[in-house]
Amino acid sequence: MNPHLTIPGAPPLLAEALMLVSPYKPVLMLLALAGWGWVVSSIYDKDAARWYLKRRMWNAVHVAFAAVALGVVAFVPLSFWITWPIMIALLATDLVIYAVSRNADSRVPATMKWSFDLSKLAAQRAASRDAKNKKAGTSAMVFKGAGGELPVPPKESPDFEQRLALEQVIGRMIDLRAVQLDLAPVKQGVYGVSYMVDGVRTQPEPLPQPRALWVIDALKTVAKLDVNDRRRRLQGDLQLGLTGGNTVPARIVTAGTSGGMRLSLLLDPAKQVSIKFDDLGLLPNQKEDLAKVLSTRGVVLVSSPPDNGRTTFLYALTRKHDAYTSNVQTIETDIQTTIEGVRQNLFDAQAEGAEFSTTLRSILRRDPDVVMVSDVPDDATCKEASKADVERCRIYLGMKADTPLVALQMYAKGVGEQAAAAKSLSGLLGVKLVRRLCTNCKVPFAPKPDDLKKLGLPPDTKQLHRKGGQVMVKDKPEVCPVCGGTGYFGQIGLFSIHPVEQEERALIASNDVSGLRALFRQKKQQSLQSAGLQQVIMGNTSVEEVLRVTADPGASKPSTTAAPAPAQG
Repeated sequence: MNPHLTIPGAPPLLAEALMLVSPYKPVLMLLALAGWGWVVSSIYDKDAARWYLKRRMWNAVHVAFAAVALGVVAFVPLSFWITWPIMIALLATDLVIYAVSRNADSRVPATMKWSFDLSKLAAQRAASRDAKNKKAGTSAMVFKGAGGELPVPPKESPDFEQRLALEQVIGRMIDLRAVQLDLAPVKQGVYGVSYMVDGVRTQPEPLPQPRALWVIDALKTVAKLDVNDRRRRLQGDLQLGLTGGNTVPARIVTAGTSGGMRLSLLLDPAKQVSIKFDDLGLLPNQKEDLAKVLSTRGVVLVSSPPDNGRTTFLYALTRKHDAYTSNVQTIETDIQTTIEGVRQNLFDAQAEGAEFSTTLRSILRRDPDVVMVSDVPDDATCKEASKADVERCRIYLGMKADTPLVALQMYAKGVGEQAAAAKSLSGLLGVKLVRRLCTNCKVPFAPKPDDLKKLGLPPDTKQLHRKGGQVMVKDKPEVCPVCGGTGYFGQIGLFSIHPVEQEERALIASNDVSGLRALFRQKKQQSLQSAGLQQVIMGNTSVEEVLRVTADPGASKPSTTAAPAPAQG
């Protein structure tokens, strides 16, 4: 038989069939597959392992997308120029799905979210380069404000080491996720640097006095504050960040003490008090009780210890009122952010002029609908608030008090008459902040029946959680990459909401605090501690954390430990 003989109508030989496929088409397929494979193996797989994002499941998803993409090109009877773009689209969809999912996962810190903004990507690359430069001993941060930008001293200058010390202090603040740092003298010739992380202050880290004073003066210069004024309380704003990257607003406050100058730096203060009302974390029945308070007029006491969410709560309450149809005003000693439509009055305690209570009286004479007082400084202010036309005006009084009942006693003392205090009140609100358990490493355990009884938790509670701080990686414990080993990530609010109605007013007028507390329980209104225990049942925080924040210092704490549980993978 002639090997070159071709029979009409017969299928082509294999060699001839292969020649029907253009040689560049397999190359295009392999290029698309190779690019996708490099991203999955070099970036996505390592990223999933780093943040514990169900690595095996994602690898299975990637393989499934690749199989479908190849199947479309190989078996769908359409033109290659149709199936090849479909293949690329499927591979790209796989990459996008993973990126969106990992950004939405709570285990990935906000600072590590991926951005698809090219300008931000460029800034991140520049920041990465600057970080490497910093490790090599060069400046990598920028500080700028009303006083201009802080220049980088020459490397041979003695001030260059001071500049690096400043960057190390700020860099550690960012690494710890701290919202505030404080620099203050701790002993002769030594300053301490402490950081506020999730509402808990770290132990002061020593810094030589000359270096600390250089840091304070440098930041004051950037914020355009008087460097030579080392006694009065001064406040200014600035921007800080990595060179070539985005900057973050910050506020500094300096003041003189008996031991020397001290400085507080607060990161992005406006963001910290700009939480939406619906995101505060009120329990369902508390929302109903607060609606009753907001539907009436009168004085509302809003209490918390310092740094426990009182200002944020007051700002959220103020925003609930339509400032364009109502006359809404505030009196603040430190305006954290602008509230749209609201007239915010800044009271400077160091300036000569009217007293705080006199300023409140002046505002109340203008017939406002709502007045928010950020922080009551004295008894006279309470007395002026009680004299207001409570039939027409609502007044929020910020009180530094541990609980709403303590705030009530402070207010009644300031007014001077229990009956007058009772008549003016329409609500008692309290808030405290507790740390939220890290979702990546929190450890479940079975509580003891005796502990449930002592805490007043339901006896059928099968599982609670405590802080972890570690995760298992290849059967070895490692520090949790999300919380940095603290076991907590972020904070949540505990609220105590009590409308003051006729029955409550009668008890307040008779100074019956025990009866008032019993009435709150009868109406099933949570105290701060009971609200915290509900958050414990929901798995948001731990018993130890709630007791740390809400229990009396001398009260005995029930044991909430169980047999050690393994770190969570």
